[in-house]
Amino acid sequence: MTGYLHDWLEQRWSERPRQFAVQVEGAAIACRGWNLAADLPGLVLVHGYRAHAAWWDHIGPALASQYRVVALSLSGMGESDRREGYSRAQFAREIMAVADACAMDPVTIVAHSFGSIPALMAAKACSEQVSRLVIIDAGLPIRGQPLHQIAAEPRRDYATREEAVGRFRLIGEGPAPVREVREYIARHSVREEEGRWTWAFDHLLPHSLNADAAFVDDLGGIDVPLDVVVGELTTIMTPPRVAEAQRIARRCGKPVVIPGSGHHVPIEQPLALLAALRGLLANPRRRVACDI
Repeated sequence: MTGYLHDWLEQRWSERPRQFAVQVEGAAIACRGWNLAADLPGLVLVHGYRAHAAWWDHIGPALASQYRVVALSLSGMGESDRREGYSRAQFAREIMAVADACAMDPVTIVAHSFGSIPALMAAKACSEQVSRLVIIDAGLPIRGQPLHQIAAEPRRDYATREEAVGRFRLIGEGPAPVREVREYIARHSVREEEGRWTWAFDHLLPHSLNADAAFVDDLGGIDVPLDVVVGELTTIMTPPRVAEAQRIARRCGKPVVIPGSGHHVPIEQPLALLAALRGLLANPRRRVACDI
């Protein structure tokens, strides 16, 4: 890939994040931050299922001229510690603990896919601290339908890093992921353990998460202003799920659609996503119910 997008990505990736960890209930939560020492509003970025903080390495620095930005890896994913068990409520507490550690009060949260549910729960539990929430192509549970069960897979090990990176696949490949972004994320999605290379997530995650059904009751009555970003070609955040977002958050704006993107918006249309985020966040949302 050549041209503006290539140069833009190279510039963003050259703006190296500050890497650190926050201890949350016995687990070290790995974080990547940009411009954290500035006197600016706070912004937390939350990744999707089996992803990690480096998914935001091209988006985070592009927002750092206007925000203090931190991306975290939820426990059991990326470089964060593993736990005996996991829940979406635990992930919500990790989000807010990172915001607290970075003195972000109030804080804006931007979350993609699976990370949107813990972000919504965090916004509900800490509504006075969370000033704004943006969710990107979220697979929200729909009333009256069975909860989605996450497929359990065995741990996979590879002899070399190159072999592991070559096996990297997105869950539900989109129509046209940007090759350089996909390759960057693949390189950050493996880790070495005992001389072998494996994926940077706990393969036991589904066992806890599939048993975690109580979170559905924590999604209603959200009072924080919410915006919804949707990939035009998504098969995940369908109209019923957009309607669900509007039901659980009465201060929910009308959805912003990213043209030409499937579910993995940060990989497929990073510039369009950045433009959408900048546009949304440039317009303060008062805590007054909007018409939908």
